[in-house]
Amino acid sequence: MRLVRVGVIEAMTCAGLLALSMPLAVAQDDLCGRKREAPDALYNRLTTSEKLKEGFRDKSYVTITDTASNVIWTFTVPGHPAHPSVVCRQPVEEPGKDLQIRMDVQCSAAETACEKLVDAFEDLNRRMLQVARKNLK
Repeated sequence: MRLVRVGVIEAMTCAGLLALSMPLAVAQDDLCGRKREAPDALYNRLTTSEKLKEGFRDKSYVTITDTASNVIWTFTVPGHPAHPSVVCRQPVEEPGKDLQIRMDVQCSAAETACEKLVDAFEDLNRRMLQVARKNLK
């Protein structure tokens, strides 16, 4: 299992738009403030015990938004090269600073697949930030 905390994540204050800077691998006991557990077990707990709803699903990913803790969870689905894995994103606001997003990745696949997963999310977030900046001009 590979667990990655992506450090210093920068985002504009537009809701849902974020961008990542350099990833930093860190051993940790939590994912966005929750006790670490297998991605499938976490998905089941969120959807069954906590009754959170899926927000998006395609052939690669399913997302769940926990509005109480302001976290977006993205799970790989069977057939994805990095399955089973989970990515969580949580906005963090500090006075006088732009919105930052904490992103943690727990990947249980081969290292190459995990690296591609992290790279894909970093790229997605960079593109989203570019759109946000363009829209604010």
